[in-house]
Amino acid sequence: MNEPVNLARSLPTRFVLPHAVPTMILVGSDDALVNAELIQFTARHAVVLDVRSDALWTEVADGRAFLKQLVAEFGRRSETVRVATATPTASTDQLVNRALLSLDLDQIAKLIETAEIVDDPPVFQVRYQPLVDLDRREVLGYESLIRADLGNRSLDAEELIRRASEGMWIDELDALGRTLALQGVGTWLAEGLLFLNVIASDGMFDLAAIRDTVRAAEKLGIAPDQLVLEATERHRYHSIDAVAEQVAEMRRMGVRIAVDDVGDGYSSLSVVASFKPDIVKLAGSLTRALPSDESASIVKAVVQMAHGAGAWVVAENIETVAQARLMRQLGVDWGQGHLFGSPIERSAG
Repeated sequence: MNEPVNLARSLPTRFVLPHAVPTMILVGSDDALVNAELIQFTARHAVVLDVRSDALWTEVADGRAFLKQLVAEFGRRSETVRVATATPTASTDQLVNRALLSLDLDQIAKLIETAEIVDDPPVFQVRYQPLVDLDRREVLGYESLIRADLGNRSLDAEELIRRASEGMWIDELDALGRTLALQGVGTWLAEGLLFLNVIASDGMFDLAAIRDTVRAAEKLGIAPDQLVLEATERHRYHSIDAVAEQVAEMRRMGVRIAVDDVGDGYSSLSVVASFKPDIVKLAGSLTRALPSDESASIVKAVVQMAHGAGAWVVAENIETVAQARLMRQLGVDWGQGHLFGSPIERSAG
């Protein structure tokens, strides 16, 4: 298991999130009735009132506790309430600046959640799930999947991505997943493929971070062509042509390219046509929907398209022998799912 990773450096800097310390608070609403309630609520917690910059700032003894109670009491009207915070020693100019950068309660609630993750750092780990040849049932490689333990909770990749997106540390999570995956590789990989997720958080990939991944792999004795960079559509691409150029640059690094969740919409087929991947991974929903005619038709179409471009096709979420047999009959090359092995931790030895 890996050491806790503190993500404090990636917290937004435009809002001072207090950590259980005295804090200057400015709270207001355009709704007169809500504003009257806010004044009463704030007065109950006030230690000092400070009228500067034509606004009434209130000092509270515990900024974090105040914000949590504010979210709990006014969360249902979050869009009408805005809040700014500052340190008690802030100058008038700093208070004006903080007032201009106020946030609504929904945004503050997300920041509180992110800060709680930072205060109690999650323990990240990666698990590896095999991909097999559907004909020979031989393991061809492994996909690395990031997980985290947070107190008594376990967070899967989807939950981590959601939190990271809302907390604005998705780039850190993206790079961290690949770093931990490489750290966990041992002799068990041999000459097999290692699938690593890459996320285009702002519509474009971070090529510098990906180059770092390739260099780190080479230092560990993992050849670039053993790496399969798996692009997901969790974050939409702003310009498919511009991103396709990035994908071409990745391929020049010597890695292979995969596109995930293909077949769940026209956009994924458009990405395949533009990226020209080495490997196409079918959406897990297609496997679950078998043996429906609609699902089978989509699988056949994707297989024909992929094979025509010289790409292998992977079916995810295979849990039964019947699903594996149907996918092979439909022309799918590889399989991934609990039938062939659940994601597990592996020793780096």
